[in-house]
Amino acid sequence: MIIIPQTKGGVGKSTVAMQVIAPYLFKKHGKRVTYIEIDDENNDSKSFTRTEIVEKRMLGTNKLTELDELILMDDKHEIIVDVGGNKTSSLVLEEIKKVGSFGNIKWIIPLGDGELDGKNAIATMKKIKKIEDNLEENVLFALNRAISMDQEYIEEQFINFFGHKYLDSNSVLCDFVKDPKYFAVKNDKVITMSRYLGSTVWEMAYNNTDFAKKAMQAKELGDIESARKFLFFRRIQTEAKDYVLGTLNKIFFDLDKWLQIKK
Repeated sequence: MIIIPQTKGGVGKSTVAMQVIAPYLFKKHGKRVTYIEIDDENNDSKSFTRTEIVEKRMLGTNKLTELDELILMDDKHEIIVDVGGNKTSSLVLEEIKKVGSFGNIKWIIPLGDGELDGKNAIATMKKIKKIEDNLEENVLFALNRAISMDQEYIEEQFINFFGHKYLDSNSVLCDFVKDPKYFAVKNDKVITMSRYLGSTVWEMAYNNTDFAKKAMQAKELGDIESARKFLFFRRIQTEAKDYVLGTLNKIFFDLDKWLQIKK
């Protein structure tokens, strides 16, 4: 089971869960994965109305005991749990603390580049530390909305994670974990586009529709508006493929090393 908590809202948990982890596990297992969203206030997964890589399920905070058996049985990481921010993450972590992880949980903590994002990531990590015996091996951080994938740029953008020798910070994550594992998720408008289309970037990239051919056919029929529409989707498809090649495939490689999924 892969659980994605954060005590702060708005840090991109659903982006990490649906745009990164869901396609990774779908590709890895060759079948739909179970996607559980726990949030009594916001159901971000509802935006993905056309995705075919997950089976979505909502779980209220009044039914958290249902996680106990799911954690015990899911030793191949076929379930993603997207946990709402603020009180919800605290409730979920308290519930898991009661029964333990059975060695079947991997945790991904997302954070943006704000100072408060960093402090809440530290707070979330400290809560997980009460559950996990091997924190450094089982926790991965997602540096969300990275402006560039250049390593030097990432380290300067996410000062709340790495710290900086010339800039003061009360606390950074690297003060608490010696060598934290992480991946960066590049910010891109194609992510926004995919949500409006109800799909994931990965699925858009591997959509077999030949939009170029459809644009040509529309042009020959004199339907200029349809031709423009197909050109628009052709461009999004190309941008999605570029995002998979430039960002997602690198993350997938890192996840392979981290998860080492049992066969």
